[in-house]
Amino acid sequence: MWKFKLTPPGNTEPDRDIIPPDVEDPPPQRSQTRTPFHNMASQPSSFPETLPPRPQKSKDDRLCPGARFCWPFDWSSWSLNTNGDHALLMRRICMWVTLAVRTFTYIMSLILNLYGFHFGAFVIGIVFTVLGFFFIAWCLVGIAEAKGSRRVLGTSVNRWHFDVFLLGSAVIHIGLIFILFFARSATGFLTTWYGMWILIFAAKWITAWTPEEQSNV
Repeated sequence: MWKFKLTPPGNTEPDRDIIPPDVEDPPPQRSQTRTPFHNMASQPSSFPETLPPRPQKSKDDRLCPGARFCWPFDWSSWSLNTNGDHALLMRRICMWVTLAVRTFTYIMSLILNLYGFHFGAFVIGIVFTVLGFFFIAWCLVGIAEAKGSRRVLGTSVNRWHFDVFLLGSAVIHIGLIFILFFARSATGFLTTWYGMWILIFAAKWITAWTPEEQSNV
């Protein structure tokens, strides 16, 4: 069946008056204009074909650079070679005495637990021995390397006070050896032991405070 299309007057578009049946309009012609993407594809790439080698990570690199742990110092903080600094030498000797006595008493406690077949206390004692060793070592280094003065309860605490504390700590721990072997009761030993643990941590905590600014007046 034929279809008739009327063209209004004045229309200059060449329309077909008669459209055959079952005949579709021809598909639109695609534009042959080149897009900017064609121009980009035709240009040579400036990306390098070979990349420079990645830098090798050293053993000092950490997976968590923002993490902070309780061992921010090296073993040189315990060296007795102080290049003639006698004050620093005395501090480190006091540090060694305190740490050695506390480690010795830890080991004696482990031996007694093992000798008495207290295996549960022996295992727990090993854990506390390791933790106690590193914790006290960390505190002592912080006390020995503190600089400046801090205001504590209205009193200025400076380097001289920290030196006196280290010396007193060494003397008290030497006294703990005599209490351990000659005292009839363990009450005095345990009281002194845990009391010094608290004092050492308190001194380290004070060294972490911001030092006072030096006045020029």
